[in-house]
Amino acid sequence: MVEKTLSNLKVKNRYVIIQEELKKYILANGLKPGDRLPTEQSLAKQLGVSRTSLREALKSLQALGIIDAKPGEGMVVRAFNFDAILGNLSYGMIFERTELMDLLEVRESLELAFVSKAVEKIKQEEIEELEDILTLMNKKATQNQLFDEEDAMFHHKLFLPVGNYLLLSLLDVFWEVLHKLRDPIEVERDPLGSYERHRKVLEAVKNRNPEQARACLSDHFVSIKERVESAVQKKILSDNTP
Repeated sequence: MVEKTLSNLKVKNRYVIIQEELKKYILANGLKPGDRLPTEQSLAKQLGVSRTSLREALKSLQALGIIDAKPGEGMVVRAFNFDAILGNLSYGMIFERTELMDLLEVRESLELAFVSKAVEKIKQEEIEELEDILTLMNKKATQNQLFDEEDAMFHHKLFLPVGNYLLLSLLDVFWEVLHKLRDPIEVERDPLGSYERHRKVLEAVKNRNPEQARACLSDHFVSIKERVESAVQKKILSDNTP
């Protein structure tokens, strides 16, 4: 039944239908992250399609982050991820810069909602890891250098104890998008100020004070939003100037 349906489809739509059939195959066979898909020859035979059409469908699933090509292994199922969302957000917001503020608000809301739980669950060794990251931030800030990588690590490590994979994935997506778009809209950077705000957040965490941590985190986002808003408005004004 599937073979007849797929074989007679227009080329334009065929790979889309094959893509859906491949998703159904993964679910129906209980394939987990890391599990291999059958060979192209086997899949093409099962679905009753050409290997050319199958390859197009497999490429689209790769782009969506559902499968990945492993040398010597073939196609394997990937763990849940936001790769497709990340690509769309970072591309689309180049043209909708004001939506950056919306993205920041969502990220702020998530972090403020979970920081109390992070303070409650964080262990001493994890606090020490945050201190090490903060030391690297301070070293770069005093030399007026940016510390984007350390910044992302700090927030990831802070919320890791919460044990919510979806939260961490979303925060990573938001961070990646903001990082990609910050330079094109020329957001003013403030290494020393950023270091100091992170230091205050960590101090509150060390004191096991969730209210203080939440207040410090909120202040941190106020600074970020002010600088992004200023950069967005300048860019809009510049783009509209003849």
